[in-house]
Amino acid sequence: MLPQCPELPGTSAQFLPHRPLTHHWRRAALWLETARAYSHQGRPADGYQALRIAESCAAQDIRRPAVRELVADMAARDRRRALPELHHFSRQLGVPA
Repeated sequence: MLPQCPELPGTSAQFLPHRPLTHHWRRAALWLETARAYSHQGRPADGYQALRIAESCAAQDIRRPAVRELVADMAARDRRRALPELHHFSRQLGVPA
């Protein structure tokens, strides 16, 4: 028997415990994945906001290579430079845009 998709109503997802994320690095990881999802959806402004929230949770996690690659990718996709703050953020991280 295949497991049910947790995104559908009436599946096992409703039984997952809803607890607050108490550790700063877990909150940062959640927001970094949110930024990655927004980036893949073509929503760079929302992705940038998620990155800044992640930075406020755990600033040291923003300096990781995977996050730097994400910021570089987001800045490269913003060819029209519609988000100057994203490009400024990438320069602060030392990421080529």
